[in-house]
Amino acid sequence: MSASGEISATLPPRIGRYRVTGLLGRGAMGVVYLGHDTAIDRPVAIKTIHRRLLQGAEGAEWLARFHHEVRAAGRCLHPNIVTVFEYGEEENAPYIVMEYVKGRELRDYLKERKPLLLTNAVAVIVQVLRALGHAHAAGVVHRDIKPGNIILLADGQVKVTDFGIARLETGIGLTQNGMTVGTPGYMAPEQFRGEEADRRTDLYSAAVVLFELLTGVRPFDGRNASEMMYQVLNEPPRQATALNPRLPLGLDVVLNRALAKVPDDRFQDAEAFIAALEGLKLVEREATTNSTVVRVTPVQAPELPPANTPPGWDLALLERAERWLVEILGPVARVLVRRTALQVSSPAELIQQLMAAIPGESDRLLFQRRMRTALDGTTGGLGTATNASVMGSQMSGSLGPFDQAMLETARRDLAVYLGPIAKVLVKQIAAKARTSQELYQRLAENIPAAADRVAFLKHMPPDTIG
Repeated sequence: MSASGEISATLPPRIGRYRVTGLLGRGAMGVVYLGHDTAIDRPVAIKTIHRRLLQGAEGAEWLARFHHEVRAAGRCLHPNIVTVFEYGEEENAPYIVMEYVKGRELRDYLKERKPLLLTNAVAVIVQVLRALGHAHAAGVVHRDIKPGNIILLADGQVKVTDFGIARLETGIGLTQNGMTVGTPGYMAPEQFRGEEADRRTDLYSAAVVLFELLTGVRPFDGRNASEMMYQVLNEPPRQATALNPRLPLGLDVVLNRALAKVPDDRFQDAEAFIAALEGLKLVEREATTNSTVVRVTPVQAPELPPANTPPGWDLALLERAERWLVEILGPVARVLVRRTALQVSSPAELIQQLMAAIPGESDRLLFQRRMRTALDGTTGGLGTATNASVMGSQMSGSLGPFDQAMLETARRDLAVYLGPIAKVLVKQIAAKARTSQELYQRLAENIPAAADRVAFLKHMPPDTIG
């Protein structure tokens, strides 16, 4: 390094007591070297910071805070966190000595913008959440969770890096030197508003990473920082199942909560986030002698049939049904059509089941007319169950053995946990359930969190049917 604190073009022979053996990376903040700790004979990573970024009174204040935070990060000893060994200054330039991790950054896996397998994505994010939970318990907030700060090792282990460094990267002083504040694609609303980040900020960013792992894209698609900020502050996130229909619908509920605009509406700690994934049966808890550990299980994502299936169906008919139904129900329509087609054996049944999921009578009738047109204008095979007056009466009065008051109560109870999709689920499940208790039990299976399922089932009415 030069006397001014800048990084020279050639490798310095030593930084502090460490022998420099190679170059690992170079960025706007400084350079990361591969070093060797001769005292204990181990490789280390040495991250240097450009001194010019910390000039003046404000820079000195940030340097002091940075030193404090790096020391705090050094206390975060966890299998999923890159360990910080030492902080020092060499020729007026600060440096951090860290565990050398041989792996690939998660962003390398996302360059093709293709989703990871559900099990792989969950395995990654659970390890990130474990790391965050440990750091938060020690009073350390990362502030810049993103794929570039998540490293995947060959054995599947995940390491989160740059704890204690993110505050420096988002400091006001650095913006005056022309550096970007944070990473807009992964920033929470409060970061865009200039508010203090806390543990819930990290969980929001982790949710963005999970969304990207599952879909290949982020929940907001702004082309620049200004567009991204507007969307994050004002618009709802895209739905993961609309972008990847192979995902279970419950993931939308989990991600929507984790990406809530208001921090108080999100998961309040990493454990709650993991518990929500556990509720979807993507994570299991394994009791040991002295503690309980979270174990990622090899759960396969629900698979949709290949492009030209379900078998025996006219693909054009299904695509029309999807296109018309999405106008009424939104992105869930595609999943609903394909799953329903796998459960019924005729166009008549398909139309009947899909109509049962449509809340408004006028929308049901419009959908029915369009589907009849798609079937060449004939009513043959539709059956009397799809007659407009019969269906209208069925939906407005009762469904199966349940009266309208019962269904409306179930919808209100479920909407507390799932939102508007509760109406669709109640109508679908009521068509198959035989008792009120069976109805509530099957509805509860769609609620991600175990505690919420228990709370919902407390409203289950006594059986008066059958």
